[in-house]
Amino acid sequence: MIDAPDTPVLLVEDNFDLAGNIQDYLEQRGWGVDYVPNGALALHRVNEQSHAAVILDLRLPVIDGLEVCRRLRNRIAPQIPVLMLTAADSLDDRLAGFAAGADDYLVKPFALPELLSRLRALVRRSSALSPCSVLRLHDLELNPLTREVRRGERRLVLTRMGYSILEYLLARSPAVVLRQELERHLWADNPPGSDALRTHIATLRAEVDRAEHTTLLHTHWGVGYQMAVIEPPAPI
Repeated sequence: MIDAPDTPVLLVEDNFDLAGNIQDYLEQRGWGVDYVPNGALALHRVNEQSHAAVILDLRLPVIDGLEVCRRLRNRIAPQIPVLMLTAADSLDDRLAGFAAGADDYLVKPFALPELLSRLRALVRRSSALSPCSVLRLHDLELNPLTREVRRGERRLVLTRMGYSILEYLLARSPAVVLRQELERHLWADNPPGSDALRTHIATLRAEVDRAEHTTLLHTHWGVGYQMAVIEPPAPI
């Protein structure tokens, strides 16, 4: 379908029958669906890859939907649209969902066409806002309107390609962007030689992380690239 986003939506639902119905319905209409059955796996999956939106059940095992939503908003993926699903139809539950950061709320049982309609609206609104939204990570700030990039008080001097790479990685932060996905974004179906992207990344890293205590641009060898603040592992 024309209105389907390039990246999948993440479906977080512990009712396997309902999840299967939602997944089948969306995929038949051209939407990609990435499915997990609990909140802990949802947070892990959002860190791994990009998603156009999250369909999030309120009552989940391991980590409930409210806590997942709070963590998405507070740090992991603050810009991703969240559509919350629940069997609870009380005002308190709806208010709690919105307070946690949900963008919209759908009470079970619901009609699948309504789910798709609300999902379309969230993704469309998110896409419309993104070109004008200032992208921030730690002390790094990118303003798409002025094309100005700052790290703290330092203004970064980037090549045109470096700016394009940084903007794309920041928009998907903290997800790891596959090398092939980044190459398609930069050069469509005609990427140059195998070392071109690596060279641009090295130049960008030299400017973004130069003399900085906190490294933001990370390479995942054989996989792709990531803009994120990665905490060191806790001592054992």
